Amino acid sequence: MDRVTWKISVAGMNDTGKTSLISRIVYGSDGSSGPVKALFRKRVTLTYKNNKLVADLLFQEINNDTDAEKMLPSSNLIMVVADIMSRVGLEYASDIIPYTKNFEKKPPVVLVGTKTDLRYEAELWTEDFEKVSRKLDVPFFLVSSRTGDKVAEMMDQILGLMLERFYAKKQVSQ
Repeated sequence: MDRVTWKISVAGMNDTGKTSLISRIVYGSDGSSGPVKALFRKRVTLTYKNNKLVADLLFQEINNDTDAEKMLPSSNLIMVVADIMSRVGLEYASDIIPYTKNFEKKPPVVLVGTKTDLRYEAELWTEDFEKVSRKLDVPFFLVSSRTGDKVAEMMDQILGLMLERFYAKKQVSQ
């Protein structure tokens, strides 16, 4: 059985739902339990073409541009989070995603729209995220950390992408 540790950076402006998203993924609820940590860990067992893999997912929240410069380049995957309640958050995401294309490791990047449970108050919706997604050539997901809506589906797709990359690299190195 293969074992890996993947660092997943969750970047975005303040109040976009980064902490709630990480808590939903790691703990199954939208509120963090216990003290604020630098890294949140979740262990998952995955299967890819009859291969079993145990992955430690280390989630780190990126809160400002200084952190981003230091921490994003070493990520295995980057989630750029934008709140559907604020156009400014999507503009920030539109700026940070091209920046990640220059990293040596070329980690996959996904755009995540949060707070879909507040859709009736939203400034942004699917077509806004689709436009940015097409322009920057990144997949996007709309989720609710509060209700958990679409979070599991997003993680299934993200982990599938990471598995494909892992086994493709492993095959090349053999």
